[in-house]
Amino acid sequence: MQDLTKLTDQELGDFFNSFDTILADIDGVLRNVLQPIPGSVEAIKSLKKMGKQFTFVTNNTTKSVDTLYQELKAAGFDVEKSEIVTPLAPMVSHLQKQNLPRKTVFVIGMPVIKQALKDAGFTLAPNGPDRFKDAIEVFSSLAIEDDGSVEAVICDVDMNLNYLNLQKAATFLERPEVIFIAGATDVKFPVGKGNRILIGPGIFIQILERMTKRTAIKIAKPSPFLNEFIVEKYGIKDRSRVLFIGDSIPEDMGFAGNCGYKKLLVLSGLAKKSSLENWEFEEKCKPEFYVDSLKEVHELALRLFGK
Repeated sequence: MQDLTKLTDQELGDFFNSFDTILADIDGVLRNVLQPIPGSVEAIKSLKKMGKQFTFVTNNTTKSVDTLYQELKAAGFDVEKSEIVTPLAPMVSHLQKQNLPRKTVFVIGMPVIKQALKDAGFTLAPNGPDRFKDAIEVFSSLAIEDDGSVEAVICDVDMNLNYLNLQKAATFLERPEVIFIAGATDVKFPVGKGNRILIGPGIFIQILERMTKRTAIKIAKPSPFLNEFIVEKYGIKDRSRVLFIGDSIPEDMGFAGNCGYKKLLVLSGLAKKSSLENWEFEEKCKPEFYVDSLKEVHELALRLFGK
């Protein structure tokens, strides 16, 4: 693991010439959900000026690709809508390939997921009520209802997740024929100035897996499932010529390690310098290089190539 800023000009030139395609996370790399990270706008412009091809790969399914595109453009990023990938499209595609007779799905997730499934012709099984009488008899009757119609359960980010819907998902998953799909498995999300941390959906997916003794089909990073979609959509031929830029060691660097990509870790999101100094992750997650943020990548590009 090398600090990119410590490389000689010759080594920097070798680094920039070692890849043609960049896959980059969004949250923690370009922005921290609520605001852009200083220098990231300029870094994307610099790298694109070098002729690097970009795809922005996020586990964020709280917003549609169209909304993410509009937000990034408004923040000044040089990005096209076609360059943004979330787990949503491969998730829907996978379900469509299962040829479910009733096409009925129970979703723990945000409205954008539910709308995408409805647009694809799926029926959404109803979620439980937000409030009900605080009695175990009432909870139990709502939680164990299962008429056998649900054919798949999806678990992803859900800002309104409650105990009842988590239990309903577990009830449906007791039937082994019910497909279990997980979106983002992040256990932490960086948010806003100071990188405040939110609980990620990975915690709740782990609860369902332990409760049901089932293993979810994981669509998002670090699963290579998402990469199959990316490779097909963008025609990636030589993985050794691809650089992945991310802020999470398990999700981003793990994804790159699973897929055979070069790795650049930025310390502007989840990962901190102490994580590198006290390594506790799998060897495949080790990045070849790291920087504090994309601002340093921009400054290094200027140093080497000028304006």
